[in-house]
Amino acid sequence: MIDSLKGKRILITGINGFIGSHLAAALVKKGAIVYGLSKNTSSSKKNLKANILNYSKLSDFVKKSKIQICFHLAAESIVESGQKNPHKTFKVNFDGALNVLECARINNLERTIIASTSHVYGRNRVPYFEGYMPRPTRPYETSKACIDLLAQSYAESFNLPVLIPRFTNIYGPGDRNFNRLIPKTIRTVLSDKSPEMWGGEAKRDYLYIDDAINAFTVLAEVNFSKVGENRVFNFGSSNIISVKDLIKKIIAASDKKLKINKIQEEREGEVKTQYVSWNKARKILGWEPKVDLDEGIRRTVAWYKDFL
Repeated sequence: MIDSLKGKRILITGINGFIGSHLAAALVKKGAIVYGLSKNTSSSKKNLKANILNYSKLSDFVKKSKIQICFHLAAESIVESGQKNPHKTFKVNFDGALNVLECARINNLERTIIASTSHVYGRNRVPYFEGYMPRPTRPYETSKACIDLLAQSYAESFNLPVLIPRFTNIYGPGDRNFNRLIPKTIRTVLSDKSPEMWGGEAKRDYLYIDDAINAFTVLAEVNFSKVGENRVFNFGSSNIISVKDLIKKIIAASDKKLKINKIQEEREGEVKTQYVSWNKARKILGWEPKVDLDEGIRRTVAWYKDFL
């Protein structure tokens, strides 16, 4: 590992999002000079308010700010959004990543980290390994698989220093997107209402935000000679649990006595079980998760109690 990111000029696309804001804080603590791109307003002079699809603005900003490392997080990230508006999901996710990678190529960035997801594996045998061929089903997952392959193409074709983390479901304090399962369920439960559940038998892995941020910073610091030809890394926690049991954990952590309202309608194209092997990250990067699901849910519920 490099000793420090102190003084590194780092760009985070989607900096005002759940993960982006946590990542920015972690990088600042390490002494990095952090810049951001967001479609929302920001008080920071180091942030550019622009759409990720605006290549000229992005390119000018990267050049003028002398960016050395880029974390690309900006994306349409909700499955249902892809179902309702697949064209927008594909355009934002693919073209946005293409713009970032082209800026990285033109400006000779030291490294570019393109955030991917375990959902790209789709209908594969679990646990998912990095060498699996992506088999996504719905537009969101397919758009992320396209980004994933695009990043690998740039890395191979132009010898570009690109790393691609594939994360399981990231949760924790600070997530204000109430379309996601955990924030939505916690808000409902804390309001003394019974949470609604689609199906409930689908099994997923959940990674606490601090462990995800640690994965990002490890990728930013790792020496490429140690990585070799490895571009893709899975990050998970082995917190494999059904949606039904997860909701029960949230209810218990909230000190509530509520029943779950089951919706008969199933989510279209749902893959029943998804989780990854993260042995590669442990062996090559020395990374492993530290927060188990019970502790993570406890911390998360406590944060929402204050926030709400």
